[in-house]
Amino acid sequence: MNMQTFDKTEQNNPSNFIAEAVFAVEMVNADEQMQKQKMAKQLLDTLFPLENGSHEDVVSYEIDYRHVQAYFKNGQHCGLKHARHFIAYLGDKSSPDSILFRDESGTHVEVTMGRRKGTGALELVEIEDIQLETCTTFGQGQEGQATGLRHWVSLVKGDEKCRPTASNEDKEFTAKNGEDYNLGFCFAF
Repeated sequence: MNMQTFDKTEQNNPSNFIAEAVFAVEMVNADEQMQKQKMAKQLLDTLFPLENGSHEDVVSYEIDYRHVQAYFKNGQHCGLKHARHFIAYLGDKSSPDSILFRDESGTHVEVTMGRRKGTGALELVEIEDIQLETCTTFGQGQEGQATGLRHWVSLVKGDEKCRPTASNEDKEFTAKNGEDYNLGFCFAF
């Protein structure tokens, strides 16, 4: 599969392209919020593309039954190109605080929405943070199950030197079927 990179050249390895997109978001200085937002939304376009349009042009996201709907300034809306990527959400269906996606490899990505500025005009969605799940796995325990630790790497929020920050925490969401969807810091598989 060939994919275009940020500089519009062809890339044969999608994994390298995704790593390049993640790196591009990480390297933008925290004080360059407009550029950071643009790169974060381009990353979403790469990982979880919409059926039509770009995450850069979205004014709101809503959970409609078991799907994410992206709404644009012109009133049109669409879902994800691959609806199976949407796993869960946090907050209200009509204005979720965060949306949880999972890619083909099983990696979770949480997108946290920023708060509206209240200008009275239609505003583009602000991405407060994108957190990528990384896991450290260990050998089998006493019950014969392997165990692991889940880490969350923040791409938009970083330290003062623009480096991504990491956290270890339990996360609780509402699954698209309405049930609880929990991602514990420690897990067995």
